[in-house]
Amino acid sequence: MDRKESEPMDLSQYGRGTLVVSLPRNDPELARAAREGGADLLKVHVNVAHRASGNTFGSLAEEAERIREIAAAGLPVGLVPGEERMITQEEARGLAAMGVSFIDVYLSALRLHLYASGLPVIPAINAETPPSFWAGVRYLPGDWLEASVVPKEGYGQESRGQDLAVLAAVGEATGRKLLVPTQRKMDPADLHLYFRVPGVHAIMIGAMVTGHEAGTLFEATAAFRRALDGLRAKGWA
Repeated sequence: MDRKESEPMDLSQYGRGTLVVSLPRNDPELARAAREGGADLLKVHVNVAHRASGNTFGSLAEEAERIREIAAAGLPVGLVPGEERMITQEEARGLAAMGVSFIDVYLSALRLHLYASGLPVIPAINAETPPSFWAGVRYLPGDWLEASVVPKEGYGQESRGQDLAVLAAVGEATGRKLLVPTQRKMDPADLHLYFRVPGVHAIMIGAMVTGHEAGTLFEATAAFRRALDGLRAKGWA
């Protein structure tokens, strides 16, 4: 969706069934493959060692040129700005000029200066976030939440009914639109079960299902796009 560079991104434009691709590395070729496969949004990383992809991402300064090239692929780009290491407030203010459209960051790592970026900030919870914190997310700016609710020992395994039950509980507690990442080896054929959960809004595919190369990433993106479009046509039934 086109927007003027001076205008902040409006996530409300992205309805149920939005498809986000988390790039396994900050590579413009992967961004183009995701776009061609039907992605709506992209996500890149700095300052983190990423468990699912096995990659370590450098500082914002080290990754900046690649991020600009990824943004040039034409899709809005979200940034994971770090965890223990985090971008500074000055760097946050410069993200829009770099082509970044939104921020996605774990609640436990969310420095308040990230809101100074002027960009939408999507907080993320994980399996270690105490359920007693969930309702408190209602009071943070924005209305999306990344729900990374699968325990680490479950990464890459088949999806479980427990995943859906936890997502339902998170959605009820937070009142947020849930962005659900493929921590499991998620099958597009199972998406209709995920979308039985009222809070599930968007799916984010990553290395667990995309692989690490442009060809496999394109194929996975296209498969999830077809499944999501089919569900939308049927009214999510």
